[in-house]
Amino acid sequence: MNIFRKKMQIRNLSFLCIFSFLWITNTLLAQSKRTSPDPAPFQHMTVAAGLSTLGGNLELATPLSPHFSLKAGISTYKYHTRRRQFNLSDPHGALHMAFGQNVAYSTRAEITNVHGNIVVDYYPFPDGLLYFSGGFYFGKTKLLARGTIVNRNGSPAQLQPPFIWPELIFNGKKLDIINGRLDADLTLGNTIKPYLGIGLGRAIPKKRFGVKLELGVMYAGDYTITQNNSRGGTTLLRENNFEKVNAEIDWFKYYPMAKFQVQYRLF
Repeated sequence: MNIFRKKMQIRNLSFLCIFSFLWITNTLLAQSKRTSPDPAPFQHMTVAAGLSTLGGNLELATPLSPHFSLKAGISTYKYHTRRRQFNLSDPHGALHMAFGQNVAYSTRAEITNVHGNIVVDYYPFPDGLLYFSGGFYFGKTKLLARGTIVNRNGSPAQLQPPFIWPELIFNGKKLDIINGRLDADLTLGNTIKPYLGIGLGRAIPKKRFGVKLELGVMYAGDYTITQNNSRGGTTLLRENNFEKVNAEIDWFKYYPMAKFQVQYRLF
């Protein structure tokens, strides 16, 4: 009976999703009736400002045809994280032997982001609200981690003689501990990042002001890590002392985009 009820719930949910999709499509089709002549390429231009998951953004947009518009912009943010403490994985007990107990990494990071973008929006219904986006983002997101090796209670970790400061392994790269400190720089993703999205809002507002909402995903790619301006050496060991940190930043590979903008039609 429980399985039957679950199947019925899934069918009802599927029906609701299909009905909602058809209703939205019908609404957009009803709104897509032409009320103005086709704009010539670059005849109009808007400036849009807002917030996104890449920070504050500023964009210029202009129509290329009744179905396509071109936009280019810049996004940026910079902030410092709170100090956090990550327990270090120690699969072979090497850290426990070196420090006489389990240790952690205490760090406070600075994250900076600067990206430009060139994107084309496709409007399936001329003069409608629904559009699909495709293009590229250019830039870097950098995380500067500055921290120390500490005991689980937060006090500085002390080496047990005759051990020396060990190397740590982060995603296959070796990192050096220098007198109890571990500083490293991460570049999250590639410089050129493909982007796909979907949104609501006209390319050129009918009135002077308008709004746009956009959701999408940007393929950023893998991150790179450097220490003292050089990339960490590669290791054949399979262990990873920073499993939790690696899991938290791995989602940057497919970076989610959510963007809200207010538009102003220049001409």
